[in-house]
Amino acid sequence: MISKERITSRNNSKVVEALLLAKEKEGYFLVEGFHMVELALKNDVVAVLFSVSKLYPHYPKVPQYLVSDAVLSKLASTKTPEGVVALVQKRESEPFSSKSPLLYLNAVQDPGNVGTLLRTALSFGFKDVFLGFGSANPFSPKCLMASQGSLFELNVVTSKERDSIKDLERLRKEGYYLLSTSLKDAIPLKEFPFSRIDKPIALILGNEGKGVLESLNSYSDNRVKIEMKGFESLNVAIAGGILMYEIQKGGSL
Repeated sequence: MISKERITSRNNSKVVEALLLAKEKEGYFLVEGFHMVELALKNDVVAVLFSVSKLYPHYPKVPQYLVSDAVLSKLASTKTPEGVVALVQKRESEPFSSKSPLLYLNAVQDPGNVGTLLRTALSFGFKDVFLGFGSANPFSPKCLMASQGSLFELNVVTSKERDSIKDLERLRKEGYYLLSTSLKDAIPLKEFPFSRIDKPIALILGNEGKGVLESLNSYSDNRVKIEMKGFESLNVAIAGGILMYEIQKGGSL
């Protein structure tokens, strides 16, 4: 349903309802900007759309409303919104594919890092991302912006377990090879035998300050490290990108 009447009141019932759903209902969140909104439309997850000028007649079943700049600024999280905001319904989590690599995040707290890792995971053929206890909310505005819409195409599962060992137990039962990142007792990336592994890899990345918990490292099938000059470690999003690239191409560094 596309409305031709422009909403000019910041207290309009449809605007207030969208904000309440995004804030209080676990199954909804807001996205903004043409790129993000168009990806959400293509993935059939938009519940309602608000735009200053552009509407989408190819999606007639999606409720769409023209709004004033003042109304859009109330809906948007950025200071200078691009011109369109959509209320989006979260996809239901699916069982892990167990046929492609999986990314597991152990308390990665920065939403920018989580969003970047989601975007990188999709780029390198990872279909599933498993967020362990303490990881940033993947649906927060900063994470959504960094992910560039990859959430709409990935199976993102947030763990309900406070004990992350239980997450790894689940992954092992589902047939994954558990590969953690560590600076201690780890195989250098250039030497890691990716070609010999006959299972899908679950790559385990850790907290920005503390890294992967030692209990998770001990439970993993193996550990890997990126050797470098000048610094002991890299930002988790950069390290994750290097490792995911190597995993998808089989480690022929």
